[in-house]
Parts: sequence; structure tokens; C-alpha cells
Amino acid sequence: MKKQILFLLTFILAIDASAQISNSLYGIVRQNYYSYVPDPFDSTILHQQFDSATVRIGSVDLTTGFVSNVGPTAYASGINLTGAALNPYDNTYTFIGAGGLNVLDLNNGSIVSQVPLFNPIAPSYFDNFRFNNADSTLYGLARRVPYNPNTQQYIGELYLSKANTSTGEITQISPTSVGQGYALAGSAIDPYQMVFYYSTGANLIGLDLYNGSVYSSAPITVGNGINFDNFTYSCADTGLYGLVRQNYFSWIPDPFLDSIQVLDSATVRLGKINPTTGLVTIISPYSVVLGGYSLNGGAAIDPNTMTYYFSTGNALVGVDMISGLKVSSNIYTFADGLYFDMMRNFESCISAVPIRIGASTVGLNEIKNENRISVFPNPSKNTIQINSQKMLSRVTITDAFRKLVIDLSTNESTTNIDISDLVSGMYFVNSTAIDGSVKTNKLIKE
Repeated sequence: MKKQILFLLTFILAIDASAQISNSLYGIVRQNYYSYVPDPFDSTILHQQFDSATVRIGSVDLTTGFVSNVGPTAYASGINLTGAALNPYDNTYTFIGAGGLNVLDLNNGSIVSQVPLFNPIAPSYFDNFRFNNADSTLYGLARRVPYNPNTQQYIGELYLSKANTSTGEITQISPTSVGQGYALAGSAIDPYQMVFYYSTGANLIGLDLYNGSVYSSAPITVGNGINFDNFTYSCADTGLYGLVRQNYFSWIPDPFLDSIQVLDSATVRLGKINPTTGLVTIISPYSVVLGGYSLNGGAAIDPNTMTYYFSTGNALVGVDMISGLKVSSNIYTFADGLYFDMMRNFESCISAVPIRIGASTVGLNEIKNENRISVFPNPSKNTIQINSQKMLSRVTITDAFRKLVIDLSTNESTTNIDISDLVSGMYFVNSTAIDGSVKTNKLIKE
């Protein structure tokens, strides 16, 4: 009897916490401070000198570009631009700064925890980290550059790892190094297949979250472009989306050399990569911006409108993920700040339940017959859409106590369900395919 009471209490607490989740786009608001000092040889000339910087958590209005601060507190700290993560279960934002792991409350901007990172195996960095909603774990790359006395060289090593936000301890998952380095092109987690993706610039690498081994490795092939950057995972359709950049150069005379290469312009288009083959499909029919984009800004997807957002440095740009056309471009304005970096949102991955259970020794191609099902928008107030790779025969929704609240027969792979009459809280969407397989997704009713 005691076990039943504890079980029910746990679910009640989970419903209350999850109901507060929003689809806002959060990031780090950074403000730099400068002073001017006279030139040592000519006091009439002043040079700008960097003095300090503050950072705080903020959110951006997708329709205006206005960046508001979350809470009144600013922190005298720098930031590491290689990772950031949102935890929808406790409503926190995690980043690395001032030599440690910082966890901030998205409700009021206060510090939840601030701990130094440490790897008990050997000192290392913790980069490109993401929060995995399927198992509530922060995964990233433990990077170190040990010295090899035999070759008298420093050789980079990478290990898939997880970090404890309360203690700062890094736990290596990979038994051996999976690579020597990575590109600042982004990272992503497929919570259904339990795979962590990162880029070396030339290859897209997938790491098995269960054992840290290389799950997939494919050369990145771009038909009309040279880079695939700022990629992120879409829980709405289980795709990896990013930016395809093409640079254009010319050669001009140089007084000391025959000629030098200069950048004339660059085009940027939305693309989608196949993690099995590495082939990038360009979605945008033409460039969505002329110039470039900020790797500092990150990327985020709004699954409700199927819009991919990225930063040019001074503006937030939205691109339709179906047509590839630019749908918005808003110059950043700030309540108090100068830069908006490492933006993240929850991207509806809270509904994710692993399809692949346990470490795989076969690889991506071998499990392609597994059925993937997405539920979005999630959270939702009125209507949800269920997308399945296989034809469905039945969809049921149960509440947190597994009581049946909706039972629907269907013969489609895409099904819309009205949930407006349900009370706010956590539910489970159970989708039965025509082959009899059943997949369960978590749903938050606002």
C-alpha cells in the first residue's frame, strides 16, 4: 500500500512540474563593458579596452526580436560557446562559464547550481552538450589532448560522456576515443534511437548513447555548398536540419604576391541531412540571407509552426522547414544586453520515448524498420497531430494513472486528435500500427 501511495505522489508532482513548460526560445544575454585608454605614444589617441562582461538568461520575442531578461540578476562571467541545454522537467538552462557548469532557473533567472567540472579519469573539457529528454541526461564530448612521449606530439581524444549538474562530475561512456576533434557545427540527440550526433566538418558522426561506440559515420555531401552548420534535431519529424553555406571568392592583385583571395559574398540556405548517408538535401530554393550566420547564436526549431531559427549576429531569422523560404527576420533589441547567444528551446522532445532499447551492434541501417512516431505540438492546448512511419489502426490516450480518456480508430499514418476537453497535465499517447506494434509518447496538455 505504501508503494502505491508513493507512486501516485510521484506522478502528481511530475504533472505539476511539466505543466509549466513553455515553447519559448531562451539564450544567454551578454553585455560587454569597455573603457578608453590613451595611446602610449600619442595621448590624443584613445584605444578601446575590454574591461568586463556580464551574462544572464533571456528569451526572445519571435515576432519582434526583442530580447527580455529572465529575472533581475546578471553574473560577472564569461561563457563557453560549445554547449547549452534546456531541461524541461525542472525548467532550467545549463551552460559553461567561469570554469564550471552553471544551471539557471528559467522562471526567475536565479542560480540553481554552479559547480566545477571534473573528470575522474583525466582532466578534460565537456563540449557540444545536449539534454536528452528520453532519459533526462546531459550528454556531451569529453575532450582532452594528452602528450604522447613516443611520437612527441599532442593527439586529441574524444569520448561520449555525461555530466552530473549537481556535482560537476563527467562520466565517460565511450571505452576508447571516438575521434580527435570536432567542428563548431552543432550537435543533436535523436531521443528515439538514442544517438548523439556531432560533426568533424567532413563527416557526421553518430555515437550510441548506451555504450559510447560509433553508431554511424558518413561523409557530409552537399550538392551546392561547402558547409553544413548549426544543425539541430526536429522532434516533429525526426529530422536533422542545418544551414548550407556557399562562399564566393575572387582574386585581386597584391603588391607583394601575385594575387590574394578575398571573400566576395556568401549564400545561406536551409538543408536536411540523412545521417545514414551524409547526403544533404537543400530545401531553400534560394539564399535566405546574404552574408552569413553566427555559430555563437545556435539554432532552434519551433515544431508548432515548423520553423527553423538561427542568428546572423544582429538579427533572428526564421525559415519555413517545408518550403525553405525565409518567413521572418527581426533585428535584436535588448532590455539590457548586446549579444544573444546559444539559443535553445524544448522543441517538443519531451514526448520522446526510446524505440531502440539497449546498445546496438548492428548500426543505423539494420534498424530502419523500427516505427518512429511523433506527437506535436507538445505541449498542446487544443489539437495534436500524430505522425507515424507505419499505417496506424488505433490511437488511445491515457492519463497519468493510465485511465483511458480517448480511444480512436484510424487507418492513416497521420492522425489529428482534439484534446481541448482534457484537463491540464501529463498523458500518454499509445499508437498501434497495423502490424500490431505499439509506441507510447508522453503528452503535456496545457
